[in-house]
Amino acid sequence: MEEAIQLVKKSYPPAHKEIPVKYLFLSKYGQFPQKIRLLPVEKEKGSQVVFHVKTVLDRLNDQYGINNELPIIRRYFHQCSKKYYTTQQVLSLSNINGILIHLNQCHWVINYTNNSNKSIEPDYVQDCHYLVVEQIYLFYLNEHENFVQKLAHDLIHDDTLSLIQPKVVNLCFLGKYKDTCSGPGSFYTRGNTLIKKPYINNLAVSYGGHDFLRAHNRIVTWLNKKDTNGLVLLHGAPGSGKTHYIRYLLNCIVNTTEKSIIYFPADMINELTNPALLLLLIGIPNSLLVIEDAESSLTRTRASSQAVSNLLNLSDGLLSDGIHIQILATFNCPLESLDVALLRPGRLVVQYCFPATLSIENARHLAESIGVSNIDQIDQPLPLANVYAMKDEIVNEQEQDEGISFSCHKCSSSKYCDYDGEEE
Repeated sequence: MEEAIQLVKKSYPPAHKEIPVKYLFLSKYGQFPQKIRLLPVEKEKGSQVVFHVKTVLDRLNDQYGINNELPIIRRYFHQCSKKYYTTQQVLSLSNINGILIHLNQCHWVINYTNNSNKSIEPDYVQDCHYLVVEQIYLFYLNEHENFVQKLAHDLIHDDTLSLIQPKVVNLCFLGKYKDTCSGPGSFYTRGNTLIKKPYINNLAVSYGGHDFLRAHNRIVTWLNKKDTNGLVLLHGAPGSGKTHYIRYLLNCIVNTTEKSIIYFPADMINELTNPALLLLLIGIPNSLLVIEDAESSLTRTRASSQAVSNLLNLSDGLLSDGIHIQILATFNCPLESLDVALLRPGRLVVQYCFPATLSIENARHLAESIGVSNIDQIDQPLPLANVYAMKDEIVNEQEQDEGISFSCHKCSSSKYCDYDGEEE
């Protein structure tokens, strides 16, 4: 067998081609193998899910034992951690003769999140690097068909073995400034940032039960309709989770290429019908305006009457017919403080009040789902923000990122090192 391995190593350029596992299998077992490819199951259509290499190997070793008799490993140098990592490897199981496991094209990703409530620690903590593989191949003899089918099912459906690339949406900003060169006229400029979808294990637990789920489903349906308008109002005490939910909600929009998502400062609501801004909005129809902390502009005061009128014109007036703008606004004051014109049926799609605190049971359930190790410390109802603040320090460190990127430019420049032997 050693001669076969050496022959294989000399028979192909090591840095670019896959390890010819089929011929290694033939040399070891005297038969051509059956082959099956494993891909982790996607919970959400279009999501990027990958196996975490260390977690998969730990699972295989714990349940079946990994035989080090046939370790064929190809390694590259990782520029960030300054260590070699395995990019390809072929393994066999200790107690089952006639199965080879091929992990091909292992690579580094950053800022991926857990695909379950089990926290997977980064392989390199800085910048949250994970060593992952998109697919695993099983080569096996016919006699192991039933065993391999069960093994394959267990691996691809166990979401504790995988990581997921968070969905992101592009959030645009509108700002007002004066052009000192051409005169005092005001102009509107657009910038943008990416918003990552947060992990929420159970919407009902976090935000108020089945009433919230009904409201959430109505909002998602509304957001994904084309050529529509209307107003959604989300309110509640500070710390009740409105902003966290909006991050999640924006990522529920199916086709973000056809809908611009625009963050609009609350203090600019009076400018909504300014001709300069209207020209900009006409150029981006079917948009969603997100206005946070809008209570100062929406309450029943004379100073806010113009702001309310502008919102009504865009959401349900003549302007809405041509621009098709949807408006999502949040505020902290009681609903009774708002101008009653905003609450008219037909104009108002959904209004929902976020609970100020979570029950002890729900707070503990949420804490467990986000990786809080000591949930018994929760002995009274807590605001949602307080529960998230209890995250273990290592979990908080993993979730901090300077920008949303899923591949590290340093990791792409890797030095190859061929290695046949047990991984260090």
